[in-house]
Amino acid sequence: MLEIDIRPVSESEWSTLGWLWQCFRHDLALVVGGLPYPDGRYQTRGLPERPTADVAAYLAWRPHPRTDEPAPVGFAVVDGLAQERRSIAALWVAPVVRSDGVGRALALDVVRRHDAPWAVAFQHDNPGAGRFWRRFADVAFGPDGWTEEQREVPGVPGAPPDHWIETR
Repeated sequence: MLEIDIRPVSESEWSTLGWLWQCFRHDLALVVGGLPYPDGRYQTRGLPERPTADVAAYLAWRPHPRTDEPAPVGFAVVDGLAQERRSIAALWVAPVVRSDGVGRALALDVVRRHDAPWAVAFQHDNPGAGRFWRRFADVAFGPDGWTEEQREVPGVPGAPPDHWIETR
């Protein structure tokens, strides 16, 4: 059985989200051609500093294998809470637990906390994300409950289009 605790980021955990965000951007670096800035950190655009009426963030926790203390193994950022459509703006899971179903459990938990309709975007050059999000959409929304389309990336001429999954 998957032992995972998913909860909103608490006031004292926003720095934890910031550290994990660097892992997220590191993973995306190969897809988007990203480099760290002079201070050694990747960009933080999209990283919330706190919850707002439009944005929520969640951490997934699992016992650390050496200490049994809670260890953060993933996060999700949701935006559009005050808009017509919610979106999973970012989702990251530690590589060592990716095959354990943590990503699917985290994404399902997050969409169940907020009303539909939903959208999820992923980069064209990230085939693993495409497989993950399509399988997720089938489970979360039903095989006929979502559509996928490609859209240009705003402000990035020549970039491959992003893929958008949206609920019907």
